[in-house]
Amino acid sequence: MVHITAEVQEFLKKPLISTLATIDESGAPRTRAIWHDWNSEQGMLLFTHTSSTKWQHILRDPRVSLCVDDSETPYRSVTVDGHVETVTNQSSLLFPTVSRMSRKYYGLEEGAKFAETYRNVDDCAVVLFRITIDRITVQGF
Repeated sequence: MVHITAEVQEFLKKPLISTLATIDESGAPRTRAIWHDWNSEQGMLLFTHTSSTKWQHILRDPRVSLCVDDSETPYRSVTVDGHVETVTNQSSLLFPTVSRMSRKYYGLEEGAKFAETYRNVDDCAVVLFRITIDRITVQGF
């Protein structure tokens, strides 16, 4: 298990948009902006539609890299490299996770509205996944 300092964990809890890199069918890296949710118990959680290009890449090759950076000085960043694992108990965890993330990124009122669109979503349409971290690189800490 990779050790993550308390300072880095606090940074990962900020509402910063992260960039997820996946590997496409030709072996080339592809990046996409995505929300993330960090907590010490669950690790790095993300969600996406199962029809998305990024999910199709992950199904083919679960290796990913996620960069979380702050464009404000002192320009800190955290990059985690690892592999994706689908979260078990999707039906009970998806809505609370999306709700927590949407409130973090949109604020309470708009976040609650956004989350409602995921309350009864079909488990086959959206996937909640975590990155099992093999390596972490920090800058500016």
